[in-house]
Amino acid sequence: MYSNIFLKTIRDGQRSTLLFAAGQLAIGALLALLFPEVASSFAGMIEDLPDFIKAFIGSATEFATPEGFFTADPYSAIGLVIMFAFSINRGMGAIAAEEQAHTLDQLLGNPITRTHLYLQKSLALITDCIPPVAALAIGILIGALVMDYSVSLSGLLQMSLSLLLISYATGFLALSTGAATGSKSLSIAIPAAIAALGYLIHILVPLVDSLSNLKYISILHYYIGDKPFINGLTPWHAAVLLAIAALPFIVGLYRFNNRDLA
Repeated sequence: MYSNIFLKTIRDGQRSTLLFAAGQLAIGALLALLFPEVASSFAGMIEDLPDFIKAFIGSATEFATPEGFFTADPYSAIGLVIMFAFSINRGMGAIAAEEQAHTLDQLLGNPITRTHLYLQKSLALITDCIPPVAALAIGILIGALVMDYSVSLSGLLQMSLSLLLISYATGFLALSTGAATGSKSLSIAIPAAIAALGYLIHILVPLVDSLSNLKYISILHYYIGDKPFINGLTPWHAAVLLAIAALPFIVGLYRFNNRDLA
């Protein structure tokens, strides 16, 4: 039953993965269907908004394009928040939830090492994040096709990759915290706090010029600061998001192998 932890983890979470993917598909398609009407109305309104709001959501010219519109929502709003919730929940469930439910002992009672279990749980997290991210992009393409307008496939791909990378960053923060502490509450609280702080800084930086350097401590800056949908994914931003995922992964593996799980 437990010979392949990766497949078991994927199978146990497949229903929620499909539900999240279906939700992202619906969100992407709905916003794509609404774009022609909403964008034309909002573009004129944006010109009258304060500069700091325009700095956050984009110029009227950007907002009038599919790429600028989708950058503002779903990729800066509901779609992003859904991926935060999904990845953090999956990261928490990988180790901490198993430990507190006393099923981790059953898994480790099989002929596998802690490293083997940790790696398979990590691979499951990597795999699980792909369907909801892909579904959001597919929904946008479906809506655009129905409404007969084009979307930059290159921009959509790079925006999706950026969303996937930030999902891995928050997911592995949750997984590694759970592996290091065995606490479900900490594995949710720490990545959620980092994501929320990053979001707050991302909103506040356009308000105050003196805070501009704070953007570099915001995880959102590396996700969407250079607007990958419009300008392409900045390689060093992608590298930072990978590092935010990789460093906790390494620390979590070390702590998991050295903790007393009794």
